[in-house]
Amino acid sequence: MSFCKNSDVKIWLISAQVFLLPLADAAERKSDSTLVSLPGLTGEKTPPKASAFTRGLQALEAKDYPLALAEFENALAGSRIDTTPHSWLTAQYQVCHTLNLLGNRAEGINRARQIVDACENSLGAEDPITSEALSHLAFLLKNNGRLAEAEPVYARNLTRLVDKHGEDSFFAASARTRLADLLMQMGRMDEAENHHRKALAAAQTALGQEHADNCYFLTHLAYCLHVGRKKAEATELMNKAFSIVVDNDVIKLTNAGSLLRRQAEFFRDNKQLDKARITGRLCLQRLAARGETNRGRFFYYDQVKKLYHSILIADGMKPHEIKTHLAEVETQAREDH
Repeated sequence: MSFCKNSDVKIWLISAQVFLLPLADAAERKSDSTLVSLPGLTGEKTPPKASAFTRGLQALEAKDYPLALAEFENALAGSRIDTTPHSWLTAQYQVCHTLNLLGNRAEGINRARQIVDACENSLGAEDPITSEALSHLAFLLKNNGRLAEAEPVYARNLTRLVDKHGEDSFFAASARTRLADLLMQMGRMDEAENHHRKALAAAQTALGQEHADNCYFLTHLAYCLHVGRKKAEATELMNKAFSIVVDNDVIKLTNAGSLLRRQAEFFRDNKQLDKARITGRLCLQRLAARGETNRGRFFYYDQVKKLYHSILIADGMKPHEIKTHLAEVETQAREDH
């Protein structure tokens, strides 16, 4: 049985957070921010112009997908896999995502496959960047309904992480949870439940029984049991996970958006609307606060708004009240951030 040191876990968490978007933007901005003196104003300089990466995110926000694609390709031109792999992978990821938004799904997936090949050839199969590239490819396949193709990609990533870090490592636990979620989506509930239980046990071994980041694994196991109609155990585990949310700064928890969304869905389905409102609002606030620097915003933001909207409807709020409430929540989140 291998143990994952807390320092190693922190390093992995930092490197795995949304492909380090802020770092990618900063690196790309460095080569795209020449200061020029304004005519007639000696000694005064213009502020640095927005980087191509930032302009791409802004174009996504405005739903100008052709412009976003062009800007992300420009950002990609300023990065290299051998010298700036995080920036390179982040730009590649956004290119694939934008192709998907443009309806060029097959092209986006083929691009993602080429990214995995490039990572394996340049960085090696065991590099964390290669692992992220595999997860990205599997994510695109899953989101495009190609579940059977996504399964071996998730499994391949899990096998590599188990071989490198051990069965009872945080890394293996995270990869196993992603595979389990896919299996649940495919209706293979017994396999999904088994993987979720193994993931939780591995995380508890790696992090410690009482570590707050176990909340992610606990939540996903509980939701799987909920889908599998094992109500009593699902309710017990989800209430335990909710207690962790209440007792901690949830925004700092691993994969906070994912666990909050699952909890909100569970509590809505079980008509525990007070808890559903709390977790749904926290999830929406998290995405609103992170704004254009968060790739998750473009994947999940509309889904989370619809989820929270459905919770408010179930709780008896009127449509015009919901519209005002959602605007207030988003505005406050951005101001607090």
